[in-house]
Amino acid sequence: MGRTPPVADNHGHVNPVKGLGPREVARRFRRTGGWFMGVVALLTWDLDLRPGDLNDVDRLYRLTIESARVIQGEGVRSVAIIGLHPAECVRLIETGWGLDKVRGYMVKAIDLAAQYIKRGEAVGIGEVGRPHWDVGSDVVKLCNEVIEYALTVAKDLGAVVHLHLERAGEATVKSIVDIVNKVGVRDRGKVILHHASPGMVKPGVENGLTPSVPIGRHGEFEEAIRQSRLIVVESDYIDDPRRPGAVIPPWRILSRVNQLLQLGVVNEDDITSIMVDRIEELYGVKYS
Repeated sequence: MGRTPPVADNHGHVNPVKGLGPREVARRFRRTGGWFMGVVALLTWDLDLRPGDLNDVDRLYRLTIESARVIQGEGVRSVAIIGLHPAECVRLIETGWGLDKVRGYMVKAIDLAAQYIKRGEAVGIGEVGRPHWDVGSDVVKLCNEVIEYALTVAKDLGAVVHLHLERAGEATVKSIVDIVNKVGVRDRGKVILHHASPGMVKPGVENGLTPSVPIGRHGEFEEAIRQSRLIVVESDYIDDPRRPGAVIPPWRILSRVNQLLQLGVVNEDDITSIMVDRIEELYGVKYS
């Protein structure tokens, strides 16, 4: 094996309030070949902000954007993806909000994200979507309406959307394709299936979507990469010191890549395609 391969993290989180924060994460990542990180908004309460308060949503977005800027300043190219996780919907419903009020709130949160995207401070909406745990059909319907609105806004902006979904393989992909078709999304590659399971990879790629596969899931990633090389890789790092082993940190992506190279699961051309070419296409950034 030759030089250290460049590694990219399509979807990760940093917590400037409770975690290591963007500067330390960037420094650790850069030392292990990291060149790009997509920084995605956390949940409001992860940053001691209040769910249901649009002013705090704005603070969440600004912290995410500033984190991406700090990471960029440390020599790792970075972009911000801002939006509200579907858990925010569930939390508000549990506290007594009606479905119509929650829907209106989520629409306003997407509209706020769109303002930052228009100014060039963020590149996408995310993560939005559906809970991956069991919820009522009324909540699923609400979340689908939020997905539809997010994709409509993103289509007009030329922005990416990171979708948080259940990992039910082809059925999950079909449900998103139906919404994509309804909205008339032109650049389907910018619809990113975050934390995609192996069963979502082939149908996702065949329908022009971009599966973002967690590289830390041993066995699962190997299965996913056999389905298609037209994917991106994510850590889904949460920067939570209380849960150090929940997901792989970005600075361990390189060791996984080297392991996969040594096992012959991928070759260096595959890594360049996944870690550089696909990222450049999605986000308009340049490796060199």
